[in-house]
Amino acid sequence: MRWRDSKIVGRCVQADIVSPAPCAGKRSGWYSRLDAQERTVLKMIDPDSELGARYQSIMTNPDWYQTNIPCQVGCPAHTDVSTYIGLISQARFDEAYLLNRKANVVPGVLGRTCARPCEPVCRRNKVDGKPIAICWLKRAAADHREYQHRAERPPVTKDKKVAVVGAGSAGLAAARDLREMGYPVALYEEYPTAGGVMVNGIPVWRLPRNVTYEECDEYMADLGVEMHYNTRVGRDIQVTDLLKEYDSVYLAAGCYVSNPLTGADNKVIRGADLKGVEDGIKLLAKTNYGEPAFIGKKVIVLGGGFTAMDCCRTSLRFGAEKVYVLYRRSQEEMPSDEYEVDEAMFEHVEFQYLVTQVEVLSDDGVHVSGLKLIRNKLGDPDSSGRRRPIPIPGSEFVIEADTIIPAFGQSSDGSWLPAKELNLEANRWGIPLVDRDTWMTSYPGLFAGGDYTEGSRNLISAIADGRDAASAINRYLGGVDKPAQAAEEIELPDYRRGMVDDYESIGFRNIPGLPLQDRFSNTRETEIGYSPEQAVEQARRCLQCQLNIMIDPSICILCSGCVDICPYDCISMEGLSRVVKGDPMHLGTEVWRGGADMIIDEEKCIRCGLCIVRCPTDAISMVQFEVASPNERWTVSKIPMLNVK
Repeated sequence: MRWRDSKIVGRCVQADIVSPAPCAGKRSGWYSRLDAQERTVLKMIDPDSELGARYQSIMTNPDWYQTNIPCQVGCPAHTDVSTYIGLISQARFDEAYLLNRKANVVPGVLGRTCARPCEPVCRRNKVDGKPIAICWLKRAAADHREYQHRAERPPVTKDKKVAVVGAGSAGLAAARDLREMGYPVALYEEYPTAGGVMVNGIPVWRLPRNVTYEECDEYMADLGVEMHYNTRVGRDIQVTDLLKEYDSVYLAAGCYVSNPLTGADNKVIRGADLKGVEDGIKLLAKTNYGEPAFIGKKVIVLGGGFTAMDCCRTSLRFGAEKVYVLYRRSQEEMPSDEYEVDEAMFEHVEFQYLVTQVEVLSDDGVHVSGLKLIRNKLGDPDSSGRRRPIPIPGSEFVIEADTIIPAFGQSSDGSWLPAKELNLEANRWGIPLVDRDTWMTSYPGLFAGGDYTEGSRNLISAIADGRDAASAINRYLGGVDKPAQAAEEIELPDYRRGMVDDYESIGFRNIPGLPLQDRFSNTRETEIGYSPEQAVEQARRCLQCQLNIMIDPSICILCSGCVDICPYDCISMEGLSRVVKGDPMHLGTEVWRGGADMIIDEEKCIRCGLCIVRCPTDAISMVQFEVASPNERWTVSKIPMLNVK
């Protein structure tokens, strides 16, 4: 448990926060020098004296506080999750939406499509096995806000201009931040709308276009970003022209080159060029923009990622009668999350695992008639950390199909970038190499990032890259970072959430969706979203990990009342012998005859406040941690909590 200061009181010594130490179990020399009688006396004073050292204390500095909010650590954009969930629990949807938009630019989009890296690390998982519905609650804030919140146009205060290539996640994030810093920004986009993969890769039935239009096109227009749609850099205008016209250029062109249809030997399989073979990302672009696209009655989708899930379910909405998803590894290694797979299975998509494509078959030599496959077994892990699929000789079989959709991921296109002319350091595919600290290429003033340099990932990672790049560009052009705010600890008086809120017993609820018979439309959104009441209830499940228990050592009497009342046994009283000797917070205690530390397991604490109510001397309090890093890239906001009294 964390103390207010390092003061030693009587036989009670501070232990700010503790964790298992690597030297656990080792015995210090002083103990071995005691005789039998002295050891007996010591055991009476300190019952743990015969046990090995297990804990080591560390200072509760801002870095520790930040890492103690696992959802915010897991989010690449470091969205202030605990605060916006707290706002939603109070039905303050507008404030939650604006807080999200500041951190991740397109909250309505992300609330429907985010990869949710925050949820697997959510501490609520340790309570009932289910995380807070962080992603879907983000959507609820967007759906139920009272006002649209059109952005005010920041004044132009800088005399240097920036061009951004690509209006996808990274490009939009960089353009937004640079405009707010006062730079004039021009954005060049190949397609007729902003959004990148949000509009050309994610189906309409998952992400309505009124949402992308508001958060991408309108938002950029309101901010005063100069948009150049239907303009392909490398064809309609050259990078060299942009470098002459602008003081800095940021390349955020995304990943749109489909990986080839290969077999177990990584060579393109026979029949990959037959009619009926459709690249996944290109097929989604056609269906999203209303272009002619062929999807037959029997469809095979190859792959296990987000694109594969979108392709298989889109095929059903375009009239396919039977859809298979084939994946070369087991379900455990599949990149798609469990929810996506469950939804596809609910729509009667059939999954087959541990199979690899061998040959695309054709009855007439022109059109697809089926796919020959071979079964696999799993071997040792490969470079990705997943077990390598190994073909089983003699296990070949055939599935009839008239459409085969490879969805093996994408790579970046470097053909339009004049790397040699600019003397750019680039990889073998022509993609520029960047300094990860500055996001600048080897050509001064030319920056690159997002999926274009990092490979195909997810929206929120690219948004984080774009925001980091904007800060780097600002520094390159002579600007300075917005200073950090000093970390603060704000005590919440009379905190007793566990006595007035049944948040611990609220169960997880999946986001409501359309019944099966109503799903097969390419333009009707499949997920309905939480109602305001459902959103408030789901938000109340949040444990609010930006809150932390503090103890005042000057009035703690070591009565162990907090240990007795804690519902999850996360508080314990340990003898000094359990703390690693030489620990900086325990200097001088080696000669003590006994003593105790109060230990709290942060992974178990649900912030109920019952220990605060139980403490007879009011030594325990609940403290809210507040901080803002440079450029507000990591912010824990100063907004009061729900149900503290």
